[in-house]
Amino acid sequence: MKRSFAPQTITTDFLNSLRSQTDLLGDQVIASIIASGKEKQINEILMNLVRNDSFQKGMFASLGAETSAMMDTYIEESGKLPPWADGALIKKGEKLFELYGPEVFMLLNVSSLPMCYCCGNGAQVLFDTGRLMAPNGNTDPLARRLMETAQMIVNVLSPGGLGVNGRGIITLQKVRLIHASIRYFLKHQQIPWDSAKLGEPINQEDLAGTLMSFGPVILSGLKKLGVKFSDEDAAAYMHCWNVAGHMLGINETLLPDTYEQGFELASKILSHQAQPSEAGKALTSSCITFINYVIPGNAFDSLPSYLMWYFLQDFSKSSQKDLASCIGVSSQADMKDKLVLRLTHFVTETLSIVESHDILVRKVASTFNKLLLQGIIHYYNGGKGVQFFIPPSLEAGWGLTNQWRDTLSTPAILGHRISFQSKIENIKTQP
Repeated sequence: MKRSFAPQTITTDFLNSLRSQTDLLGDQVIASIIASGKEKQINEILMNLVRNDSFQKGMFASLGAETSAMMDTYIEESGKLPPWADGALIKKGEKLFELYGPEVFMLLNVSSLPMCYCCGNGAQVLFDTGRLMAPNGNTDPLARRLMETAQMIVNVLSPGGLGVNGRGIITLQKVRLIHASIRYFLKHQQIPWDSAKLGEPINQEDLAGTLMSFGPVILSGLKKLGVKFSDEDAAAYMHCWNVAGHMLGINETLLPDTYEQGFELASKILSHQAQPSEAGKALTSSCITFINYVIPGNAFDSLPSYLMWYFLQDFSKSSQKDLASCIGVSSQADMKDKLVLRLTHFVTETLSIVESHDILVRKVASTFNKLLLQGIIHYYNGGKGVQFFIPPSLEAGWGLTNQWRDTLSTPAILGHRISFQSKIENIKTQP
């Protein structure tokens, strides 16, 4: 039986204590690999996990008997579902993802990740690892990190992802070791990580906050998009991420039982950690740049920052922090009228300046989320050296099958149509 979540225990002192706590199992594995003199083999271990959808003993035999045995033990121990995992709830949570996958991916980029960037200390980890930044206009480092996050969500929430030897299980085991690797190398770099000021890298509070960005933050965004789901659906979705959180080494006391409890935990963490930071602003800017890069043309260029501002508002209120200003997307309310004029010919429903922000976002999102997901798939699977996998059943359900292989044109608008070229470099009009 899972330990019941107790909101009253989430105090400032408790959150402060979490910043010195990490993941003992993952840290022990990485420290042992380093101590055995096989530091350079860490990437090989991670790539073995990436390439394999299941685990067999001996798959790390090439690394030597000691490392192979240690990895066998890690995979066996970290791959066990918690005793309270409920298969029926997991299937119900998977169904919600099946129905609203494109919306989930949009919210990941314009709500979940920006919310993580609001926490200055946690954002510094991402910034310092250099895995999210896109130097000299090169989007590949950012693209790879965003792909890893998106792929984790697909693998966890696809049918069977959290089953025995499921694709989601292997992914979570890999992510757990990536976290431990980052912690080790940040603390052993030339200028060591300032744990006294920033907390341990990827500590329990940061892990819990990130997990909330995948659970209640996504559910909150779906509600704002007008999606109707029951309390049972929300509980099932939360259960999926509770199982994932357990397998990432997150303490059970930080796994909320309900959407409302998750919203409260996210708000308390934001209240404790949200602050303006150059790291958070830089990461947000890179995320916006990447979104605009994969969506053809420039018609939607102002939309990502507007959506970030919009989806942060409820959590700004609950945390009593101006979250948008923390990441440099404040004062976006005045963009609404400009967006209406710019996007009115590109969405499937009529837009009006007098409509509320809620109605505008709901109308625009149905077009934007599909463009974004199609652009991401094409980018990752278009010769970039990484492959973004979505199960065929989900591709078909989301209307993505056979998209982007040939030029796709819209119906004529004032004698012109919008042509989406296969290279996703621009939107141009054609007579």
